[in-house]
Amino acid sequence: MSAVKRVRVQGGRSSAGLRKSQSGLISILLKAMVLIVIAAGWLLVWQGYRTVMHADLFIISGVQVEGVKQLGDKDLKGIVDVFIGQNIFRADLASAVKRAEGNPWVKEARIYRRLPNRLTMVFTERVPAFVLDTGTARFLLDGDGVVIERLAKEQTTAWPLPVIAIRDCQVRFGEEVTAEVMPEAMQLIAEISARGGWQSSDVTVKADSPESLTVLYGGCQFKVGSGRYGEKFRRLAEIMADVKQRGVEIVYVDLRPERQAAVMIKNDKVKEQRAGVKKKRST
Repeated sequence: MSAVKRVRVQGGRSSAGLRKSQSGLISILLKAMVLIVIAAGWLLVWQGYRTVMHADLFIISGVQVEGVKQLGDKDLKGIVDVFIGQNIFRADLASAVKRAEGNPWVKEARIYRRLPNRLTMVFTERVPAFVLDTGTARFLLDGDGVVIERLAKEQTTAWPLPVIAIRDCQVRFGEEVTAEVMPEAMQLIAEISARGGWQSSDVTVKADSPESLTVLYGGCQFKVGSGRYGEKFRRLAEIMADVKQRGVEIVYVDLRPERQAAVMIKNDKVKEQRAGVKKKRST
């Protein structure tokens, strides 16, 4: 007798193939749902962005300014007014900072958003430290030698600061003075200020070159030259103590020689003789 093997077939397809087909369909549906969710999310974000960008709630209504002492109202108005009426999120803060720092008085500017509709601008202004005398004009400089503004004649006494005299010096507002002698002149003034006993507003540093640096003070000239300021001023203190003890007046002191100093003393007799000649001629 022969054996017969029976095989069951359902609808012409095996159960494994049916399961694979169903799994593929589910995968496609899941991917479609994910895409729909992502698209809906982006749509909500876009709608939210448009709402925020055009909402009256976020229109800038005012700017608070801090750290201002020297900037004029006109300068501030030109910096601040550009924001009024803008959306707080669309305002170009970087450009405003650059524009503000273009003013020679401004050393640094920072801007902060204060939601929902205000800005705060914090200024760090330059602090005048010297007056530069070029022979034809005077300028305010900060401690870094940056030119702040030109001084009118009537403003000279308003800034009691030490003077650096560099004849025919070229200047650019908001930039450092590039004269070779400038760093030495500033260092010399720093040494004078640190030692004390000098009225800084009466100090003038004549700075034609580093080697010829001269301090004009109290009707006298102190030829200092370049470098070794501490040692030179110690010698000057000894000289001035001796001059005071002797009761004489001096015209200048040359501190440039390394181990000695040259001192010129006023000749009172010559002064008296000259005064007598003038008096005789006037009679």
